[in-house]
Order: sequence, then C-alpha cells, then structure tokens
Amino acid sequence: MQGARSKRIRNCVAAGAFALAGGAALAQEPIRIGVALPLGGQNGEYVKRYFVAPTELATKEINAAGGLLGRQVKLTVEDARLDGAGAVSALTKLINVDKITAVFTAFTPLTLPQLPVAEENKVIVLAASMEHPDLTKSKWAVRMTPTADKAGVVIAGAADKLGLKTAAILSEENEAIRISVRSFASAFEKLGGKIVGDETFKTQDTEMRGQLTKIRAARPDAVYVIVSAGRLMARALKQINESGLKPKQIFANHLVEDREVKSLGGGVSDGVIYTTLDIDPAFIARFKAAFGYEPDANAGKHYDSTMLLFEAIKRAGTDDSTKVRDEIYKFGEYRGVVANFKFDGSGEPTVFPILKVVKGDSFVNYKP
Repeated sequence: MQGARSKRIRNCVAAGAFALAGGAALAQEPIRIGVALPLGGQNGEYVKRYFVAPTELATKEINAAGGLLGRQVKLTVEDARLDGAGAVSALTKLINVDKITAVFTAFTPLTLPQLPVAEENKVIVLAASMEHPDLTKSKWAVRMTPTADKAGVVIAGAADKLGLKTAAILSEENEAIRISVRSFASAFEKLGGKIVGDETFKTQDTEMRGQLTKIRAARPDAVYVIVSAGRLMARALKQINESGLKPKQIFANHLVEDREVKSLGGGVSDGVIYTTLDIDPAFIARFKAAFGYEPDANAGKHYDSTMLLFEAIKRAGTDDSTKVRDEIYKFGEYRGVVANFKFDGSGEPTVFPILKVVKGDSFVNYKP
C-alpha cells in the first residue's frame, strides 16, 4: 500500500511539474506582431527607412526594457509587393504562419484590400500614415495621422492669408491624395481663390514636364505639390525648378523633408510651406543614433503606432487582439513623439496638421 501511495505522490508531483513547465513555456511565448509593406520598387527604400525601421526600433526598445507581460515581442516583416493581391498574401501568411496579433501597413491600394482579411481573423491593422477616411470605417483599424481632407484645408488657409488668388495643383494619381486635392480646391475657392490648373502624374512616371508646361501657361500665384514618396517630391521640385515655373509660393506635404529632396541642393525646396506633424527632438536623436539618419513625420507616426499598441497590451494584460483593440479605442489621450493623439471610441484619433517652411537645410514652424 505504501509503495502504491508513494507512486501516486510521485505521479502527482510529476504532473504538477509538467503543468508548471507548460505554464512557464507559455509565458515565454513571444507576443507576435507583423509588418506587411512593399519593400521593393521605387518607394521600397523609403518604406524600409521610415515605415519599417521605426517599428523595429520600438520593438527593440520594449524588448530591452523587459518586453511585455514578461514576454518578448517578435516582429516579422513580409513584403506586400506593390498591389492589393500581394498585400493580402503577405497578411495571410503573417496570420496563418506567424500567428500575429497586429499588423503594421500603409498605402490605400494595399491596406483597404487587407481589411476584410484582418476583420475575419481579428487582427489589428495599424496603418499609421494612411490618410484615406475609409480606413477607420473598419472596427479593426487604427491610424496616427490627420485624414487627407484636413491637410488641404490647412494649405488653403495659408494661401489665403498670403493673399494668393490663383493656384495650380500637381499631384500623384492616388485616391487619398485626390481627397487632399479636392479639399484644398474647395476650401481655396470658398475663400475667394481660383484653381487654374490641376495636373496629375502616375507613380511610375519620371517626366512631369508636359504637366508643368500647362501649369506655367496658367501663371498661378501658388502651386500645391502633393505626392506619396520622397523620390516623387524630389522629382517634382527639380522639374518645377528646371521648367522656369516661378510661382509666388509652393506648397507641399511633409515629404519635402525627405533625404532625396535634400540631396538636390541648390535651394530647390527653399521657402516651400508644407503640412506635417512636429517631431520630438529626443526621438530624432534616438532614431538617428540607431539608424544614422533623421526620421521624418511618417517615421514618427509609425513609431507612435507601435508604442500605442504596446501600451494597449499592457493595459489589457493580454495580447488577445479583441481586448487590445478595445483598449486602443478607449485609450483617451496618447502622447506620442509627433503629436498628442486622442482616441475616443474608434481608431480615428483627434489630431490636426501643422505648417512648416523649408529654410535652407532647416525645417521650421511656419508663422504667417
């Protein structure tokens, strides 16, 4: 009897040890997040430097601080290529193979097709820099930027205060960008201005001289240049300079800060007024120390979205995606490195763009 009793005790001890070991193993399972972004093509280098790198930095920082809930964070990056099908394929792989809780993505033509897949699988979509209003119609999406319509209104107000009466637009063919264009045109005309040219180009175009010839003939007081990548902004400003088009004022979006624009030199971008969000100097220093170059506003947005996710996981006490999403939606004010974002019931933050102006090699707050 005593032998049988001892055997039962040993079995119970072994079972308890096994359960503890299993619990410890579970506790050590990483929290899994993913990136599904286009890593190739003419915008691939920009995406890696300003969209992927900030999420990598945030992940490295949180892991160095002990991780989340006693667990490390594992980040997996997938190439979404340059089309909706590629974006969906990348997300599907991250869901089925890597078992992610959340995905970081961008660009309207890629993100909108991803949303139904994310919704079906209860994966949080953090499209930090995506400005298209339709993003947050999804109950699984979060952005960290003003919507496209806000930028156009801010630019129109600045043009009006400068006494500019006519304006032309040079923009990339992109659905979210066209929203900014329409909001600018509407606001500018309501303020008494007149749109005398509205020219577009495709993302892959290298020549804009035909469009610029038409704009120059209209002799606008202002030209509004709006694109989705730094290389396109550099190309547009360079060709404006070469075309002899000399408006009283050029307006743009934050991509005027991109290194490819800086590399043009010669004052090509000097005096350009643009919409952006401010960037915390401490973050700039930290980012530059990690990667050797300064972040732009998009990098700050993607860093902020990653840290917001981490804070929501802490608040939820779990990486269960539904509970984490709910924590983001009711987060209230989140103080990020580019702005103070307020979430009150959805993934749509209360945040507005500011204006800056290029002065030589510096980007300073614009004061009319």
